[in-house]
Amino acid sequence: MPRSVPLSAYARLGVETYFSAIDLERVRIVISDPLAIADPPFTSAVRHLGLDFPSVGLAAAITFDYVIACREPMTSSLLFHELIHVVQYRLLGVSSFANLYVRGFLRSGSYHDIPLECCAFELEQRFIPGKAAFSAEAEVAAWIEGQRF
Repeated sequence: MPRSVPLSAYARLGVETYFSAIDLERVRIVISDPLAIADPPFTSAVRHLGLDFPSVGLAAAITFDYVIACREPMTSSLLFHELIHVVQYRLLGVSSFANLYVRGFLRSGSYHDIPLECCAFELEQRFIPGKAAFSAEAEVAAWIEGQRF
């Protein structure tokens, strides 16, 4: 947190029509290459089982609640994807998000098939910078109501 900064006015321009002011004002960004986040101690065991578990420190970005840590300046698409996770954390709560994330990974065996990630990837595909096509919060809420996580 001490090295984090608020989302710049410039970065907000492409995404502000999709996200509520609550999320855009509370989000914090940390840029560090590599990310100062160690892989969990079970990483080698998970990979040995043949599960698709990416190296956390080499991820383009990772979100914890409202803090987005990234290895490089973010594209608008990457920022959008990570902001979807910020919304998911806020609507689900940290404990529920973590529980659903781990369960989704164990069920699917792949990072790309975790329902929380599928939601972020799907909405990211619909994202067109500067266009007010949909409310990210309403879309995430629909996933929650539909028990898609």
